Amino acid sequence: MSTITTTLKELEEKNKITILFACEAGSRAFGYENENSDRDIRFIYTHDLAWYLTVFPKTDVLEVNSGKVELHGWDIKKTLYLIGKSNPSIMEWFISPTIYKEAEEVKMLRELSTDCILVKPLLFHYIKMGRTNLKAQEGRSDQKGMLYALKSILFGRWILENESIPRLTLPQLLQVSSVHDHIKMQGKTLFRRETLSEPEHLIGNLEEELNQLEKKARLIKERRVMDQNRIDCVFRSIVRR
Repeated sequence: MSTITTTLKELEEKNKITILFACEAGSRAFGYENENSDRDIRFIYTHDLAWYLTVFPKTDVLEVNSGKVELHGWDIKKTLYLIGKSNPSIMEWFISPTIYKEAEEVKMLRELSTDCILVKPLLFHYIKMGRTNLKAQEGRSDQKGMLYALKSILFGRWILENESIPRLTLPQLLQVSSVHDHIKMQGKTLFRRETLSEPEHLIGNLEEELNQLEKKARLIKERRVMDQNRIDCVFRSIVRR
């Protein structure tokens, strides 16, 4: 962790930014990494007030690749806009088990992401991701890809039933989920990194789960809308500090 913290400080100095939040993402964020897994670090940053007072567009993304460490960050203005649209990436950052930095201001971002959650677009995101991962299984048997598809289904079911992002590990989420018993059994096999005996059976069940999720998602009448005034207030509060 000390190496990551040092890298973040160097990034701040080089780019004249303040990093408000940084976390682990990717396979390490949900416990499926191995000794060769890269580190995917995601962060939220802000500039001083003068940086925002311009009529010209500026880059609002920072990316740095350093060996097996990939850092990807979003400016606070971009972050807040995407929170208002229930961006799933940011929501998953906030539930990461490994947080490298979290400033006091992040409390406002967390509250916004909870209050502004849009169930329907989130569901369709996870449905799309699940199908993309399953499509990649055609003609091959990649257990990590199947795990990602399972993750999409578990997240989708939780969001549908609770209107929130789950704050559980994937094994915990699988345990409390109402998915088919065969999926639970095969999912536990995936978590143990053991070879599946009937991968095509699991793929078929996952496809059926995604179809059922889509049917339910299409019936949702979204009640929430982006609260632009509140988002602007949070933005002004942060950049004026």
